Amino acid sequence: MIKGIQVQNFRGIKKCIIKNLDQVNILVGKNGAGKSTILEAVYLASAWAQPLDKLRLESKLDYVISRRMNRGSWKNTRRILWHNMNTSQNIEISLAIGKEQLKFLLTDSSEKAVHLVSSTTLRPARLETPLEEPEEKTTLQQYKIFLENVALLDSNLPHYMEKLEKQIWPLLLAERLDKILVSMIKEAYEPQAEGLTYMPLGDEYSLALQLADTTVRVDDLGGGAKNAVIYTAVLLTLKNTAVLMEEPEIHQHPAGLATLLNFVLKIAKQNNLQLIITTHSIELIKILQRLVKEHELPIRIFHLERTPKGIIEVRELEEIDIQVMENLR
Repeated sequence: MIKGIQVQNFRGIKKCIIKNLDQVNILVGKNGAGKSTILEAVYLASAWAQPLDKLRLESKLDYVISRRMNRGSWKNTRRILWHNMNTSQNIEISLAIGKEQLKFLLTDSSEKAVHLVSSTTLRPARLETPLEEPEEKTTLQQYKIFLENVALLDSNLPHYMEKLEKQIWPLLLAERLDKILVSMIKEAYEPQAEGLTYMPLGDEYSLALQLADTTVRVDDLGGGAKNAVIYTAVLLTLKNTAVLMEEPEIHQHPAGLATLLNFVLKIAKQNNLQLIITTHSIELIKILQRLVKEHELPIRIFHLERTPKGIIEVRELEEIDIQVMENLR
């Protein structure tokens, strides 16, 4: 589990330190406060363990550049990742995982790679050479497994539906986890949902929802239902890692959001997933505060505010702070 995050010289962040993360974490703040950038920093650090995004089947470095405006690549526009586009200083991302403090560097180089440069227990020189001690191998391998499966769930994910179907659907069917998906859809979005199948259309097949009287492609569901299907499907395939969720309230009615979050927390507890969630929604915070008590999960809420010089001031919110925010709406 990630206990702390430190970021320097990345996008709008000159420096940011977040401590005391737990299993469920919410990042709140104004637009431009750095919430999404924190998710991207953890996502980039995971590229050390696995450079390829297993959901989107593309380079994580390319995706973090292109995802906001659907253009650019590491080769041509990587400098946009640097604070004030000043590439003379490396991007630094440090993650406190367990008892380990792992520091990663991203340099302005044609080499598309994230480098692990320091560790609490391993000397820097040992990071560049094969590890021979069994204890060293075991320790580093544990963190690599945790990081290589880190998933970023954002509003762009539905655009990768065809790839997701091929990657995720066989895994769900193997253990009949599709039943969980159908129960979630039936509870929150479509009471007549009966099952999921592949529907042939022309020369292609698409994942489709079977209703009492017809069958509808998942592509053609409302935005909230479609996002819920995709997010839940991805979560069901993950274990012992971190999931980065960017504004899951998008397209969601409060009732649908509550159902989605209830399933998310249930899966997180069963599969030992750490959640780091960004939001602008007081409703989401209130729902999560209620649901974590039912699921007996710890929660932390952090307010981020960025100074003109790019320093992110982080304050952990107490329940009374949330009440004040609610009263100001």
